[in-house]
Amino acid sequence: MAVWVNCGVIKTSAQANDSGIFFGQNIQNGWDSHAVTKTAAYFNMGDFSVANVAFTVYLDPDFIDSPIFDQDIKSPFGSMVQGI
Repeated sequence: MAVWVNCGVIKTSAQANDSGIFFGQNIQNGWDSHAVTKTAAYFNMGDFSVANVAFTVYLDPDFIDSPIFDQDIKSPFGSMVQGI
């Protein structure tokens, strides 16, 4: 059965790299969030944010930021066995 949903605005303030906004009947399988979040100088957030800078500098002395040892198994049939 088709359903019409009118969503005028979705407002997010701090969406991370391991999050999402989804609509309708959908399945998101196999998500990984192996990332380092770095912010240089300031956070830029808000409704009408303006940053009047030409560049930012981030000094990162690490040779390897975050070594990843990923042991989870991602099956291409994950959407077929939902609910188990």
